[in-house]
Amino acid sequence: MGRDGVTVRRILYLSGLALLAGLSYGLLRLVESSLREPGPTESQAPVLTVERFQAVRMNIAGKREYVVEAPRLWQLPGQGGTRIEQPVLDWYQPDGQTREWRIQAESGWGAADQKTLRLEGIVTMVRTVASGKSPMTVTTRDVLIHPVERYAETAARVQVATPDGNFQAVGARAWLDQQRLELLSEVRGFYDPPKR
Repeated sequence: MGRDGVTVRRILYLSGLALLAGLSYGLLRLVESSLREPGPTESQAPVLTVERFQAVRMNIAGKREYVVEAPRLWQLPGQGGTRIEQPVLDWYQPDGQTREWRIQAESGWGAADQKTLRLEGIVTMVRTVASGKSPMTVTTRDVLIHPVERYAETAARVQVATPDGNFQAVGARAWLDQQRLELLSEVRGFYDPPKR
C-alpha cells in the first residue's frame, strides 16, 4: 500500500473519530437536559371558594331532581374538578317535592365534567319513609356516584339497616331511583319478613 493509501486511511480514521465525538457530545447534551429539574408545576391552589354552597339540578319537567349543599366548596384549576367539604345530597322523586334519599359524607370531589362525584370518608345513605318505599340506611366509605344515572357504588365494607333486617357486605351497587341494592361479596346478616 502506498503512501496515499495510508493518508486516506488516516483521514477516514480521524473523520470517524470526529463524527463519534460529535455524536457523543449530542447524546451527553440530551441526557443532561432530561436530568435537569422540571419546571414549576401548575399551582393546585383553588381558583374559587364558595361558602354555604347550594346547587339544584332540575329534571326535564322543571322539578327538583337533586340538591347538593356544603359548608364550603373549592374549584380547582384546569381539569382539577371541585373539592367539597361535608357534602349533603338530597334526591327527589319526579314530583320534585318528596325527598327519596339523603346522602352525607365527610368530604367529596366532583369531576370537572360533572359526570361523577366521589364521596370520601364515612358515607351515610338514607332512603326516607316519605318516599313510600321501605326505609333503608346504608353506611360505608368512599362512594362513587353517577348523578345522571342515579347510580352509586363502593368497594368498601357496607352496613345496611332496614325495618326487616340488617346486612353486612364488602362492596355494593345501588340504583337510587329503583328499589335495587346489590351487595357484592362476603354478605352476612338476617332478614325477618313482615308478618301478615
